[in-house]
Amino acid sequence: MKQKTGVFVVTHGSRLKEANWIMFRLTRELRRRLRTDCIAPCFMELGQPDIPTAIRRLIKRGCNHIFGYAFFLVPGKHLQRDIPHIVRETLKDHPEVAFELSEPMMADPALVDFVEQRLARELRGDTH
Repeated sequence: MKQKTGVFVVTHGSRLKEANWIMFRLTRELRRRLRTDCIAPCFMELGQPDIPTAIRRLIKRGCNHIFGYAFFLVPGKHLQRDIPHIVRETLKDHPEVAFELSEPMMADPALVDFVEQRLARELRGDTH
């Protein structure tokens, strides 16, 4: 069977619905840029869809490899335990589906570059 990868992009979620809409805009833009409908937004808590719903949607689209992109800065409890547990429970009836979870965002040196550029502009006074 050919591998078809689906991605869920997960963030914590907020009680403020407006804050959660950022995730929908991000995934819509990623779908456009990457030319795929196999990217699903989801929330750890305080937002919908939740992780199981996003995974089930990807499986319905024929995805047999799920990659969880963690929109988390550090490897805290959600990334270390909660998300893997939720995914394992969701996939227990789908043994044919493989799963991987990204490292936290701080593991990517490009994030430091991004923050450095933003701070350099601020320190030079280029932002106002």
